[in-house]
Amino acid sequence: MSEAYESDSFFVAYIKWHYGQGLKEFFGVTRNFLWFVVHFFSFKLLLKTLFAPWKRLGENYEGVFDFGAFASTMIVNGLMRAVGFVTKIIVLSVGIVSYILVLVFAFFLFLIWILAPFILIGSVILSATFFVV
Repeated sequence: MSEAYESDSFFVAYIKWHYGQGLKEFFGVTRNFLWFVVHFFSFKLLLKTLFAPWKRLGENYEGVFDFGAFASTMIVNGLMRAVGFVTKIIVLSVGIVSYILVLVFAFFLFLIWILAPFILIGSVILSATFFVV
């Protein structure tokens, strides 16, 4: 431990660290997990390219006017945009669910972290009563 904790007893130093530096590090780790989920699923890029064709697949229309070729190109390009839209919506949905799961998991870990010293003290007291009885 650092010099700031050396003048305190072990239990006081632990409580100071647990609710001070420990909480700071906990929130830093949580922020890193949330950053990872956002960048792993590329939310910003997926939203920017939501209506772009899937993997930039499509057909180019040749300059000569031919209604059959024009319709074929429009249908293929429309399908590729639809496939891209559906795929990106699914990936965005999975990403949002993952983000929410990380938040919920972090909340429960936060509750456990806050209550951990009390659980530890309660466990020690409870175990001591088994030896007395």
